[in-house]
Amino acid sequence: MDAETSRFIDNIVDRRIIVAFDLFGTLLSTDSISKKLAEFYPDKADSISTAWRKYQLEYTWRLNSMGTFEPFDIVTRKSLLHALSESSIPHNKSQIAQILTSYASLTPFPDVPSSLSTITSTRHLQPIIFTNGTPKMAKEAVVNTPELHVFGKIRESDAYLSADEIEKYKPHPMIYEYLAAKLGKSIEVGDRHGGIDEVVLVSANPFDIVGAQAVGMTGVWVDRAGNGWHDALVGNGPKVVIKSLEELQGVLEGILEAKGKIWEEVIKENKEDL
Repeated sequence: MDAETSRFIDNIVDRRIIVAFDLFGTLLSTDSISKKLAEFYPDKADSISTAWRKYQLEYTWRLNSMGTFEPFDIVTRKSLLHALSESSIPHNKSQIAQILTSYASLTPFPDVPSSLSTITSTRHLQPIIFTNGTPKMAKEAVVNTPELHVFGKIRESDAYLSADEIEKYKPHPMIYEYLAAKLGKSIEVGDRHGGIDEVVLVSANPFDIVGAQAVGMTGVWVDRAGNGWHDALVGNGPKVVIKSLEELQGVLEGILEAKGKIWEEVIKENKEDL
């Protein structure tokens, strides 16, 4: 490779904003599993759902802390059993199997369809599902949920990234850095080729936002309930707060405008150097 070509390649600017959507709790309502639970436990469906979600997340954090890993479908099953056992609720294998099958068809939030269709058609935005779930769980969610079919039109390797690939769960820093690196971004903030700050995490889970921002990603917290930020463990809250995904397009346009100016300046400088 000659010197001129080498300089040209070295000065390439990656003009993409990666928009990483959390799946469970952000695009899909984990509370919607209560409908299936009510078929078997009508008086305790909501309390089981709440406890199930609590232990599902707690198990992933424990696994991170212990340096071990179990796929999310196994974690999901074990945390359901924990929730039922804790409340002394009788259950059998058939009931468990039916409930877990329904996890592949959780209800999307109402603000999902319009926001996704706009973002997937906007130049310089690259959406991806970024999930603790297994690849199978992510794929089933896309196939079974018409509102997520936009991801079915994207090459599978670019449509979603699963914790299985790195065997670390959110909010471990490695999973966020892995996402950035796999999609061609530097794990450094402000890298002229495209830094990790050009990855926007969209999540309704506070722990997810905290993990992403800790490594330099841009966090967009979806506060649908409008209760505000109460995580006292970190001094700085989300960089951006929205109450609906319908507000996301405006946020991304602002990020694109700001980044566009930086990209153009770098490109101009690079041309002068060549």
